[in-house]
Amino acid sequence: MQELWDPGTKTVIESLGIRPGWRCLEVGAGGGSIAAWLAERVGPGGEVLATDVSTRHLDALQLANLEVREHDILGDPLPDAHFDLVHARLVAEHLGRRSLERMVGPLRPGGWLVLEDCDWGAACSYPDDRGQRAVDAANRLLSRSGLDPHYGRALVHELTRAGLEDVSADGRVRVYRGGSLASGWMRLTLESLAAALVESGELTRQELELAWADLDDPGSVFLSASMIAARGRRPH
Repeated sequence: MQELWDPGTKTVIESLGIRPGWRCLEVGAGGGSIAAWLAERVGPGGEVLATDVSTRHLDALQLANLEVREHDILGDPLPDAHFDLVHARLVAEHLGRRSLERMVGPLRPGGWLVLEDCDWGAACSYPDDRGQRAVDAANRLLSRSGLDPHYGRALVHELTRAGLEDVSADGRVRVYRGGSLASGWMRLTLESLAAALVESGELTRQELELAWADLDDPGSVFLSASMIAARGRRPH
């Protein structure tokens, strides 16, 4: 995920004018690449709080201006009106509007909320039907646990309903080969869901193995889902 999406995430945040001294909150910080980059950008006079329900991939980060906190955005407290930037990638599409609303309160007046979520209906393309069937099956299965595979297209309305101003969004699509780190994201997703996909009848084991073979084949070329990056500012 970092290999696929970090370059665009950095471009979006840079466009907001991030500078030394900013206070930033990274929700669902995952492997910590964006949190560490934010800490570098805001410098010793700034601060970054990186949160996740599990911090096992974050605990190795040792930066003076970066705090790592085990935290559930749906229930655990956060400072009110404190941060210049709150960012979350691939979080709200799983947790919905409540998670978005919980990220507004920590913004200081004039602070920016940046949410990045996928839209799997806009651009996803695979070299044959079997790969697309596997992705569609995974999205149907994940939807039963709360995923909205089209949440990206709803972000402009969601940020506006949350009371933010200057709301805008753009999208990006990555083109990548099989056997790359980028295709590894989809392979790992299908591997983690394999038992449930077969048990539910969404896919057979043979269909999964054919999809994995495509994802591992350097001769395959894929279009990713659209990553929609939406931003809005808390009113003064």
